[in-house]
Amino acid sequence: MRDRAKVRDNIHYVKDMENFAILNTNKSVVAKHQQKMAELRRAKMVEEEINNLKLEVSDIKNMLSQILKAVDGEK
Repeated sequence: MRDRAKVRDNIHYVKDMENFAILNTNKSVVAKHQQKMAELRRAKMVEEEINNLKLEVSDIKNMLSQILKAVDGEK
């Protein structure tokens, strides 16, 4: 097990003496943070999907415009 030292003035943090990282030991705060990060990842994925759909719709509109020009040219 790794050596850990208490951080002065905060009971919810410890210092990992192997890599000197400061770790939060308050499980409810860590869980809230993980939930928030998961929500942000989902929001980013949704935003990317919306942007992809916008591009596809734009491509479809361009193709339809070209088709209409070609049909009008045949008349």
